[in-house]
Amino acid sequence: MIVTQRPGAIEFASNMPDYIIDSDSTISFEVKFNSQTILSEEYSPDVGFKIRIRKLGQFCRKALWGTWPGSGSVSSMSYVSGTFSFYINGAKDTDTYVLFSRVRSKVAVGDQVLLSSFNEKVIRRGVPDYTSFFLKRGQSVTVQVYASDGVQSKTIYTENTSDGVSTLDTSVETIQKLFPGVSFSSYSVGSMKFHIDATSYAEKYIFRFKNVFDCTEIVCATGFMKMKGEDNSETAYMYGIERKFVINRNDVYTVNSGVVFLQSDYRLWHDFLNCQEASILVDGTWYDIVITQQNYERDYRKNILKAVEFSFRLADPENSGVI
Repeated sequence: MIVTQRPGAIEFASNMPDYIIDSDSTISFEVKFNSQTILSEEYSPDVGFKIRIRKLGQFCRKALWGTWPGSGSVSSMSYVSGTFSFYINGAKDTDTYVLFSRVRSKVAVGDQVLLSSFNEKVIRRGVPDYTSFFLKRGQSVTVQVYASDGVQSKTIYTENTSDGVSTLDTSVETIQKLFPGVSFSSYSVGSMKFHIDATSYAEKYIFRFKNVFDCTEIVCATGFMKMKGEDNSETAYMYGIERKFVINRNDVYTVNSGVVFLQSDYRLWHDFLNCQEASILVDGTWYDIVITQQNYERDYRKNILKAVEFSFRLADPENSGVI
């Protein structure tokens, strides 16, 4: 028996290669995670005496999930990645550190990995923002601000415990506290660059979502939001009069993104519109939503930046009156 292909030391779940084993007999294959066996199967070779174990990353992904960041400036995402051990015929073959991902990623696995589909975005004052990195022990994330008198830099976070994913608060207000008295219109955190939009908007609608790496990101719509009321209440007749017995409001909200400044903004909106979990910020509280429709169009050849529109409803009907 010879293993001709196996996962590397660090892999994205959607990029994980298949196991390929040359063997002339049936083998047992096990996957262990957190000291527990989560897969135990037997595989027989094909006519070419090869055993292929496919889509292993998708299986490992089911044991991982992201969480919303806490109130601090740094949140450890301990469940979005982990080490999986692979055993062949009862003997350990290799360990692989797996990072959650829903789609195949072009992001290279290295020492400091930005867990986002893009590396440039527009940000606004008063809007929270989060950026996630995979960091090895001892690595630091540096902030650079581009002021009129030059570039200034500081370390925002150093990973001192173990390899893992950390989500950093990268809002304008948080960065400003690191550089008191410094005026800047753009800054970078690690490999993510931010451009500050100083325009004064009548309303800003703020949403958070879990991206393709199950890490938190923020989108801010500066266009309009309108509501269409829908009533799906259950009725019945009582004493000859029809009454509502189960009140079920199902209001639908339509949001316009407002002006789009960068082509990379479309990657942000695309991830948001196709995410699994999303919330809207209302009076300081996050409320879960379900995106129902979208009007998303991106022109790759022409630099035409069209606004994005989408519709959503609140996931809990009892929250229908909060907006």
